[in-house]
Amino acid sequence: MIKKLLIISLLFVTLFIFRPEVIATTDIPFTPEEYQLNLYRAKVLDIKDTTIINIDENKQQTIQIAEIEILNKDYKGMITEVRNTLSGNPLYDIELRKGLKISVHAEEDNDGKVSFYVMNYERSGYMLHLIALFLFLLILIGRFKGLKAIMALSVIILLILYVLIPLLLKGYSPILVSVMVCTLSTIITLTITAGFNKKSGAAIIGTIGGLIIGGLIAYSYGIIAKLTGFSTSDAGMLLYLPGNIPFDFRGLLFAGIIIGALGASMDVAISISSALTEIQKENPNISLKKLIQSGFNIGKDIMGTMVNTLILAYTGGTLSTIIIFIGYQKTLNEIVNLDSVATEIVRAITGSIGLICAIPITIFAFCILNKRQLINERGIKE
Repeated sequence: MIKKLLIISLLFVTLFIFRPEVIATTDIPFTPEEYQLNLYRAKVLDIKDTTIINIDENKQQTIQIAEIEILNKDYKGMITEVRNTLSGNPLYDIELRKGLKISVHAEEDNDGKVSFYVMNYERSGYMLHLIALFLFLLILIGRFKGLKAIMALSVIILLILYVLIPLLLKGYSPILVSVMVCTLSTIITLTITAGFNKKSGAAIIGTIGGLIIGGLIAYSYGIIAKLTGFSTSDAGMLLYLPGNIPFDFRGLLFAGIIIGALGASMDVAISISSALTEIQKENPNISLKKLIQSGFNIGKDIMGTMVNTLILAYTGGTLSTIIIFIGYQKTLNEIVNLDSVATEIVRAITGSIGLICAIPITIFAFCILNKRQLINERGIKE
């Protein structure tokens, strides 16, 4: 009961420390309000008119006039009309239909007249439902451990939103900031979920050690392979971010690699540490050599599935790109030499290397932390 109270107290202290009023004093070199849109949620009540315009022989435009109702903020309950143009490109088109919820942008002219423009589908409600389902199942199946997992996840989200991103926007080194945030996330997460003990201590050492090794290898091979950090269009858009922030794009790339591998590394480290703890409890007289052998046997089984998980996760994220290359019948050499593909290969392989290295580091850290206990339980004096 005391441990539970300590964990809950740690959560509230952490939430207080990382609340927006404390952390969000970042002095970001531009005013975000200048670039924000006045977005509102709206519901399509009816499609008043649909007009098809032939631009040329192969191209048409569809213009929809829809009646909508604003659902929130200043214009809640207001009924108005919007004009929506469909170009025939599914990448950009938002086809309106009765009952559909959408996101609209409001603009006010000099005479005070407000016009609304269709921006996107309204997805936030569905996302909230999905998150609620996730949290419900986590608590239903995990009970108090599920609650602790939610606490740990909340801390990580707060660290990313109010520490990592603001410091990156201020131009700090992405690698140093990501290592700091990942270290804090690992310590807080494993302490909340596993308690403050030697088991969590070994897992923390293993996770951080694996991430550092993977990050160093990624950075070294990134320099050798001349990776630019502009492997995605989103990275290129940072060049046009207001404030002329001096981003280290290669550093951002490797920061992303470290953060992306954090979850899998923590999973491997705590699984091995927990298994070794149970082995030690069941067989207090186990020798140090046999404990290490048991740790490596467990690690080998975990390693196969977790490496596959990491590789498949990165592959799934680039599936469309892979299909494009194969569809255009590009050679393997052409594909591998592309910056975007080489980046994903380095990301997947070095993340897996960090995960693999976390296994022996965790095993030896556990044995070192428990050496005195192992010797004493065997009845041997030091």
